[in-house]
Amino acid sequence: MKTVPQIYHEEASSASADLETAGQFPTYKSVKTAMYRKRAQKFPRLPPTRQQLEIPPQWRMTKSDR
Repeated sequence: MKTVPQIYHEEASSASADLETAGQFPTYKSVKTAMYRKRAQKFPRLPPTRQQLEIPPQWRMTKSDR
């Protein structure tokens, strides 16, 4: 089974064989960093201690409204 970086590098290499798309692909590391940043923006940061943990109301509901 291939890893995500292996698949990304294969696809980027095959796409960059065409002169129009050569050099258009960012590195896997920069794509991964951008994805982690975006994901981090959607979720609240964890507090330094468990005692400081305060769950906002919108995160307290389950799908069954409990």
